[in-house]
Amino acid sequence: MNTNQVDTSLQAVVATYNGFLKHPEFREIAEGSLQLIKQSGFSKILVDTRQTRVIQKESQEWIDRDWFPRAIRAGVKQMAFLTPDDFFGKMSVEATNKQAVLVGEIDIQYFTSINAAKRWLLSKNGH
Repeated sequence: MNTNQVDTSLQAVVATYNGFLKHPEFREIAEGSLQLIKQSGFSKILVDTRQTRVIQKESQEWIDRDWFPRAIRAGVKQMAFLTPDDFFGKMSVEATNKQAVLVGEIDIQYFTSINAAKRWLLSKNGH
């Protein structure tokens, strides 16, 4: 199941990507995350890609050129990615975010543990 939800305890949007997603499905999830960021006013996204296979080139390019600039404008400051165990899936996720990491407007970190990802996001609350 591909979902977006708001986690008020984390003050973050949680996006879940499963399997091999065609570009329209991938785009729908990413757009849903952005919509919830705008509605919630939160600045963090926990992206669960543990069950993701390779991300299509079209989706990678769209995220880089279109989505990340809009995410920055919407106020996204931190993104924690739960990466797949699968080597190719992990490389695909990291390649998709490479340009955004270089730009540096959004703090992007990769985790294999959901608890570590949540701890990192909670540490970004500024309390």
